[in-house]
Amino acid sequence: MSKQKLITLSKEEEEVLLDRLREYMSEEFDLDIGNLPAKFLFDFMVDLIGPEIYNQAIDDAEPWLYDRFVGILEDSHALKKD
Repeated sequence: MSKQKLITLSKEEEEVLLDRLREYMSEEFDLDIGNLPAKFLFDFMVDLIGPEIYNQAIDDAEPWLYDRFVGILEDSHALKKD
């Protein structure tokens, strides 16, 4: 069974991120990595921390969603006829 990707980027978005990753590795570690190692490192990092970031985003959105849905329910009840 194939694992569904958590994050899907356009080719252009991925190229920008890979360029930034290569720049970071060069500046911080004085290490020049090629396209393929950068892609492997990027994919590893997304697989490693992507689910945690995704879950945190869901957790962060829940209070806002709850308040919004409560507001919608209150508004719908206000529309009821006597």
